[in-house]
Amino acid sequence: MLIKLVRFLRGYIVFTLSGKYPERFINLLNGNGIVYWNLLPENKSYTGCMLLCDYRKIRRLTKKTSVKLKCKKRTGLPFIIKKYSMRKGLAIGGISALIIMCFLSSFIWTVQINGAENLSRAKIINALESCNLKPGAYKYSLDFESIERELLLKVPEIRWVSVNALNGIAKVEIKERLLKPKIKTEKYPCNLTAAEDGVITDTIVNNGTCEVKKKSAVVKNQLLVSCVVEGTNEAEDKLTFVHSDGKIFADVNYKEKFIISKKNNNIILNSNYYEKSNLILLHLTFPIFFNCPSGDLNTKSFYQKNLSANGVTLPLGLDSVRSYDINKSLEIINKEKAKILLEKKANLYEVFNYGKFKVKKKNYSIKELKDKFILKADYKVNKNIAQPKRVKISDKSKTER
Repeated sequence: MLIKLVRFLRGYIVFTLSGKYPERFINLLNGNGIVYWNLLPENKSYTGCMLLCDYRKIRRLTKKTSVKLKCKKRTGLPFIIKKYSMRKGLAIGGISALIIMCFLSSFIWTVQINGAENLSRAKIINALESCNLKPGAYKYSLDFESIERELLLKVPEIRWVSVNALNGIAKVEIKERLLKPKIKTEKYPCNLTAAEDGVITDTIVNNGTCEVKKKSAVVKNQLLVSCVVEGTNEAEDKLTFVHSDGKIFADVNYKEKFIISKKNNNIILNSNYYEKSNLILLHLTFPIFFNCPSGDLNTKSFYQKNLSANGVTLPLGLDSVRSYDINKSLEIINKEKAKILLEKKANLYEVFNYGKFKVKKKNYSIKELKDKFILKADYKVNKNIAQPKRVKISDKSKTER
């Protein structure tokens, strides 16, 4: 393979040899140290290959041996250069493209993060940017070992990290730390009391004495699980004080109220907008297009898109900012639309307040007043109402026990 590459770079000729004494000519080639290869007979003649520099030296040998030497094919880099020597623009473009490719390959185009399943990618990206690892960073100015150490210090949830740069892509391989489960080590005695009024549906007691039964009603601060545990011994009964632990589920009723005005100010975006676009190349931005504002601008939208090829994000993209004209209009809301808007408010409230619990039942009722609509919502939510309450025990009570 290496010999073929050298022959291609130096250039070689495929020739045809004919005449009365070709053997004598071949002997003279060997005597003068001229290299040839692939010499084969072909229809009362011979074909072979020879370097371009040697082919120019054998003219006197052909006259001496009365043979005819004819060039059949020219192959190699010198002939390609000669062929395109008149097209200087092509050569300049090729050289320029090679220089640009070498220049761009020395920068980080994109940062790929692999293995972060539970960690926040935004947190990792911010930590990497503080270590100067970001799109547009000069690759040869980065110390990847120090970046790995700093990332481990800034994101303690990472157990192992490896950062490598290849072809303009910085690959960050992460192994997350396995967090130890929280083990309850509280030893002080405490009861479990009711945080709210409700009807008991289920009891799960890990430690302590359960004081309530299913389908029984409880009120706020009522004792649910006692820290006093009765135990039997061979000699006598004992009472011990423990740290109560468990879950007491109950159905709890809630009432909420949502209000909407009959007159509502709507914001409408006009088709007129002011746009400013920038061309992004690595970490540089160049303004390429912008419009003049046509009025009061109160809202904006941002858009950014990078070019990609074969799954690789290129360091070239477009960043646009649009500022819209807005108009305000007064809208009179009827009962049907008020119902839709109020139910949306109620659904959002349920997601943020009761999302962790089971909503068994809900009822809506809408009331219309002079200038507003009111939605009253009744919820039945099943949740854990047990809350710990510490018990102080004196030495005297322990002795009496």
